[in-house]
Order: sequence, then structure tokens, then C-alpha cells
Amino acid sequence: MMKKVRDRRTRRTSAGAAACAAVVLALAGCVAPPPALSDPRPSDIPQPSPPAATRLALISDFGTCDAGEQWTADQAVSWGVDAIVTAGDNSQGVEGCAPYTESVWGYFDRGRDGQGIPPLWPTLGNHDYTDEGAGLDAYRAAFPYLDTTADAEQRWYTQDVGDVTLFVLDSETTPAELDTQRAWLREELTDQRASRPDAWNVVLFHRPAYTSGVHEDNREMRPTAGWDYAGWGADIVIAGHQHIYEDVVVDGLHYLTAGLGGTANYRECPAELREGSRLCLDGTGASVIEATGDQFVLQYFQPDTEGTATLGDTIRLNR
Repeated sequence: MMKKVRDRRTRRTSAGAAACAAVVLALAGCVAPPPALSDPRPSDIPQPSPPAATRLALISDFGTCDAGEQWTADQAVSWGVDAIVTAGDNSQGVEGCAPYTESVWGYFDRGRDGQGIPPLWPTLGNHDYTDEGAGLDAYRAAFPYLDTTADAEQRWYTQDVGDVTLFVLDSETTPAELDTQRAWLREELTDQRASRPDAWNVVLFHRPAYTSGVHEDNREMRPTAGWDYAGWGADIVIAGHQHIYEDVVVDGLHYLTAGLGGTANYRECPAELREGSRLCLDGTGASVIEATGDQFVLQYFQPDTEGTATLGDTIRLNR
């Protein structure tokens, strides 16, 4: 009898020990360190947001108070740009289109501070000097916010816009003042290399140094006349005046004629293009520029028959 009792107790004790061991193991499993994780996939690693691009609208020869200028202004606003940049002829001498008060601020929001929403950075063109009601005094009254550091009369200046620095020149001036601007540009671009080495340097003036258009080339502002744009650090040179869009590449540098920002004074591209010209487009158009630290992209758009913006050309610069 006793042996049987001891056997039952032994069996009970063994069973209890086994149960306790199971509980211990279970508890141990609850607090055991997690298994080693495999290397995360690239998509699992939080990625930094890409840097926001600087956006600019580029227009030229637009002060016409017509449907073409309205289309150009609408595009510039719709692109959500940080600034609007012009390559000159902010007035076009069109009857009933008063310089600046109507030719510019009749189509772009001047804003409370008077410099535009978004800010508008103009370049002087020949019509800005010669049109009735235009002239330098009227121009300065329309754009009083332009910097006077380089020139007290605000004819040439620099302006930083995000990843872009604008170097705005006046091609409608005397040889002596061109010499002054050349020395100033050389110094500014050289200093830029040290102070803002990652910025894109855009040089603007009205009369193009290289063109297939009806007006003569502006030889006084070519590298052969001492304007070493590329050597000083310019990334692109932009002009207007010809009322066509044309990209001429000389020694690897793009010399862009920015197009026609209105409808009046339409001109066709010539049948024969000059050496280095990779493209010519006629008709109304405007460009949008997107710039980051390592890329500069300019896209030129024109309206189709229904007014829809259609891509005509792309210039892409990489670092």
C-alpha cells in the first residue's frame, strides 16, 4: 500500500516539476531578447527629403498688353515660382500700353511692398529707354527696390534667389560703362566662387552676343571683347531683343535668347541658323527654371492652338 502511495506521489511530483519547468520556460520566452534583425531594406530606412528646388519664370520682350502677354503672365503665376526674371523690353511701345504701370504691373501683382508677388527682377532693354513714357526715370520708379550697390541708377545689379544668383547687366549703354560693367562682373563672379560655390550663376542682358535673329550680334559683349563669362564662373548667359527663342552654344556655354513674351512684334526664325545654334522657336513663349545644388533645368513652353502650354525645349546643366 505504502509503495503504491509513494509511486503516486512521485508521479505527481514529477508531473508538477514538469509543469513548473514548462511555466519557467514560457516565462523565459516572454523576456528573452528578440532575435537578431536582418539588415533593413533601403525602403525601410528613413530618407531625407530632397532639397526644395528654386523656381524662376523667365520672360522677355513682353510689354505688349495683349493676349500673348496675358498667357505669359498666367503661366508664370501658375508655376508657383520664387521670382520672375526678365531679359529686357518690359515695354514694347504698343499704343495704349503705358510703360510699366500697364505693360508690367497691369499683368503681374505688384504687392504691398511694390516688388511683385512673386518678386520681379527686370533687365533693361532698348525699348525701356526709347519708348514714349518709358526712360530710366520711369523704369526706376516702377522698380524702386532694385539694388544700388553696383550702380546708383540701378542699371546693373546682383540678386540671390535660392540656389540661383542673377547678374543683371545693361547692354544699352556707352563703351565706357560697358568696361565698368565688365570689371564689375569679373569681380562679382570671382567672389561668388568663394562665397556661394554651389549657386548657379545666371548672367542677363538684353542684346544677345550670339544670335541668328534679324538684329546684329552684340559683339561688344562677347568673350573676344574681354567678357570671359565661363572663365569667371557663369553657368548660362540669357538675352532677349530678337523676339525668338534660340539656344546658341559656344565653347560649351549656352547663350540663350529668351523668346517673345507677347503677341505683337512677332518674328520668324530665319531659314539659316548661325554656327552653334541648336534650336530656334518663334511665337509666344516663356520659360520655367528649376535649380538645386546639383542641377539646373530650363524648360521653354509655348501655347498650342487652344492655349495649352506645350514644351518646346529643355536645357539641362548638371554638376
